[in-house]
Amino acid sequence: MQVRVRIHRWVVWWFYVGVVCGVVALINILGRDLSRTQERIILLIGVVHWVLGGLVCYALDAVRIEEGSSGRLKREEPTRPRDAPEWHPASDFILPGTRKRVLPPGL
Repeated sequence: MQVRVRIHRWVVWWFYVGVVCGVVALINILGRDLSRTQERIILLIGVVHWVLGGLVCYALDAVRIEEGSSGRLKREEPTRPRDAPEWHPASDFILPGTRKRVLPPGL
């Protein structure tokens, strides 16, 4: 059984910002002589950051967990009938800006 986790890019950035700010907060709490009130305010700001991020992710369905198929995941290619002729516009055979053709003039 495969499990796919789809995460929006901004969620990853929100996570990175939270980790960096948490490290800075811990360095300030452990390295400086802060009062108890200042420590609680710093920790409260961190908790608000993570709770707000979680609520926004939940509200926007930014993280989805899906069950994948047992085989390798492939992109579905559009199918066309085998009898249908392949068609290309004329602009596919002209190099832009040079007025030279890719195919010889007889074709």
